[in-house]
Parts: sequence; C-alpha cells; structure tokens
Amino acid sequence: AMIRAKTAEITVSDLSMRVPEPPGCDEITQLARTANKTLARLEAAVEQQRQFASVVSHELRSPVAGLHTQLEEALLYPTDVDPTTTIRTALTTTERLQAIIDDLLVLARIRSAPPQTPEPIDLTTLVTEEITRHTHGTPVHTHTTPHLPVLGNKIQLIGVLNNLLVNAKRHAHTTVEITTTRTTDHAVLTVTDDGDGIAPHDRERVFQPFIRLNDGRRRDPGGTGLGLAICRAVITAHHGTVEIEDSPHGARFVVRLP
Repeated sequence: AMIRAKTAEITVSDLSMRVPEPPGCDEITQLARTANKTLARLEAAVEQQRQFASVVSHELRSPVAGLHTQLEEALLYPTDVDPTTTIRTALTTTERLQAIIDDLLVLARIRSAPPQTPEPIDLTTLVTEEITRHTHGTPVHTHTTPHLPVLGNKIQLIGVLNNLLVNAKRHAHTTVEITTTRTTDHAVLTVTDDGDGIAPHDRERVFQPFIRLNDGRRRDPGGTGLGLAICRAVITAHHGTVEIEDSPHGARFVVRLP
C-alpha cells in the first residue's frame, strides 16, 4: 500500500521521490528497487532535456533579438538606415539560425530515433575515400591499418569523420594526421592537428552543445557549436567512445568503435 501510494505522488514535475524499499529479497522488494532505479534514470534524462532546452533557448534568443532590432530600426528610421545593408545583415542572421536548427534536428534524431539495422563498414576504406574529398587547405597525412570492420550507419560515421577533420584543419598550424589502428576489441580512429591544443580542463566541455572555446569562435565565428556534440552522440549510439587524449602537440581526438 505504501509503495502504491508513493508511486501515485510521483509526477514529471517532481521525479526526485522514490518508493519505499521493504527489507528482504522477496519479489516486492526487488520490484521496489527496480522501480527506484528506473525513476533515477528517468529523473536524469528529464533533467538533461530541461538543461538542453534552456541552452537552446539562450542560443536562439540572441540572433532572433538581433534580427528583430535590425528590422525594427529599418522601419522606424527609413531615411537613416540603408535597406540593402539591413537585408544583407538579416540574411546572414537567418542563415545562422537555419544552421543551428539543422544541427539541432540532427542531434535530436540521433538521440531519439530507434536504432537502425547496422551495416558492415570498413573503417579504413571509409577514411581513405573521404580524405580524397579534402584536397584543399591544410595537408592531411594518413597512416592506416587495412581491414577494420565495424557495424553502424555509414552516413553518420562519415559525418563524424568530416566534423573531426574540418575541426582539425581549422586549428592546425601546418598539418593534420589521421590514423586507423586496431586493438583487441576496437577499431581506433585518431585525428591529430599540430595547433595549440585543448587544455585538459576543457577536453570534456567541448563535447557539450554550444560550448565553443575562444580560439574556436575566432577561427569560425559562424559555427553552431554543435559539431562535436553530434560526434559524441553518433559514437555513443554506435556503442563507442570519442575522447581528447594527450598529444605532444595540438589536439588529438580518438574514436573507438567495437
């Protein structure tokens, strides 16, 4: 009766409550423990969604407010404001909004869509094919191990590689290096640049949505700040990991896939 009464009190607005767990190991006790574990996971997921919604609102508010002000000034002071300049600036703002919304939709689909049937992919072949599309700008050197089979979504993994490669080329001083290797249980993709690197205390932060370090804002002021968050979401959905590890120089991104 106590478990039933406490369960009835729990709502989406307050998921912090837990049902009482009777002593012992009978079926009722096990059910109560399972229910509390489920509530804990649900509470964490709802809190994550609330924080994400708050961050998204903040990131969209600034460009929308700027766009509103530009258009309002053009109407209030038609003789003082150049309409062509206003339209050009407004167009740039809407393009940034569109880029943010597109990346948010990608992130939402990865996090919420049911998993698709994975296809066999040779990670080294995927890297080799995609590198041929990046012939301009900073040179990219590859060191690959043949035949690295993984299971997954090819389009999403190409997106991860492109995100990491574009990020590395943006921060590199002279070169980018990509390697593929194998361990006992994983295929490993490493993308390393010879830039200024990322401080240890920032290495986890940069995978959060809209987190952009000062150097990143300077080098790519039009970026959405969602690229690395999308990489993390894709690799997590593939039961792998992506981390920033120590490097003698620059930033070293390491992807491990089963």
